[in-house]
Amino acid sequence: MCNLFFLFFKCLQNTIICQLKSENAFDCHFAMKLLIPTHRKPGLVCVSALVSCLLILKLLAPMSTIRQSVVLKQKNEDFLGHFNKPISEVRRTGINFESLFQMNLEGVPLCPQGQVVMILVTSAPWHSKQRIAIRDTWAKKQGHDAHPWQVLFLIGQRLEVGISPEILQEQQAFGDILVGNYADSYRNLTLKVMHGLKWAAENCGPQFILKTDDDCFVNTDYLPRFLAEFNSMKTGLYAGSLFAPGKRQVIRDPLSKWYVSWDDFREEEYPPYASGIGYILSTDVVRRILKAAESVPPVPMEDAYVGILAKEAGVPVVSSARFTKHNVNWRVCNYRYLMVIHHLDVTELKVAQENMIKARTACSQTKEITMWK
Repeated sequence: MCNLFFLFFKCLQNTIICQLKSENAFDCHFAMKLLIPTHRKPGLVCVSALVSCLLILKLLAPMSTIRQSVVLKQKNEDFLGHFNKPISEVRRTGINFESLFQMNLEGVPLCPQGQVVMILVTSAPWHSKQRIAIRDTWAKKQGHDAHPWQVLFLIGQRLEVGISPEILQEQQAFGDILVGNYADSYRNLTLKVMHGLKWAAENCGPQFILKTDDDCFVNTDYLPRFLAEFNSMKTGLYAGSLFAPGKRQVIRDPLSKWYVSWDDFREEEYPPYASGIGYILSTDVVRRILKAAESVPPVPMEDAYVGILAKEAGVPVVSSARFTKHNVNWRVCNYRYLMVIHHLDVTELKVAQENMIKARTACSQTKEITMWK
C-alpha cells in the first residue's frame, strides 16, 4: 500500500510538471507507463496507480487549454492594446483616436491646406534606407507643381525605446515623418493608417489621400494632374486594386498574424476592398470611414478594415488596373497609366523614376490614360 501511495504521488508530480511544460496528455501518460515498471511491484498495484494517473490527467487537462489561451491573449494584446492597455478593455470597440496621438507635438510635420493629394506611406523605424530611396526618387519635387502634393511617412514606436533619437533627427531634417502613440508592429498597421488618415484630414484638408507602402513606386508626375484634371469623381471616391472574392476569407487561426476573432468580425469573408499597396480616397470618404471606425472593431489587415468601413459608410470601391501588385518590366508608356507599382527595391525605384520622366513626351494622350480603368 505504501508503494501504491508512492506511485500515486509520483504520478501526480510528473503529471503536473508535464502540464506546466505544455506537454500533451499522451506524452505524460507514456512517461507514467515508463515510471511504474521500474518498481517491479505486483500488477494490481501498478494498474491501480496507472488508473489514478489517468484520472488525474483528465482532471488537469483544462490546465493546458487555459495556459494556451493566456499565451494567445498576450500575443493579441500587441494589436489592440497599444502598449500596456489590457485587450479586454478594447475588444469589440472601435478606434480610440485620441490614444493614437503623441502628447508632445514637437517634430510634427507641417502641411499646407488644400493640396490635391496627400500621400501617406506606411514605414517602420528601421526602414531608413527605403525612406531615403523614396525621397531621392518619386517623392522629390520636379520644379513647380501646378497641382500641389506631399509625401508623409507613418511610423510607430519601438517597444524598447519609444521614439528613437534617430527618428527625431530624421524628422527634424526632412519634416516628413508622423510618429504615432502605438508599438510599430504588423498587427498595429491598422492603427498606423487610421492615425495617418485622421491627422491628414484634420490638419491638412487635401482633396484626396493616397495610402501606400515604402516598397512601392508612386507616379507623382502624373497622379496629381490626373486627380485634378481628368478624375470625374471629386467626392465618393475609393479606388484601388481589388482582391477577388476567393481571396478575402477571414483568418480564424489564433496563431496567424492575420487572426480575427468572431467577436470582432462575424462574417466568413471580408467585403470588397482595395489592396494596401495603394488606394485613393477623396476627403469626404476619409471622414466617413473615420466616423465609422469609432464603432467598428479593427482587424489587423488595414486594407480589409478600410473595406469594412467603406461598406459601413455606404461607399463603393472602384476597381482600377492603375494600381498593380506586381513589378514587371513595364515599358515607358506604361508610366502614363500606372499610378502605383508594388515591390520595388532601391535600384528599381531609380529606373521607375527615369521611366516616369521619359513618359512625359514619349507617349500620346489616349482615352485610357484619362480614365480610371
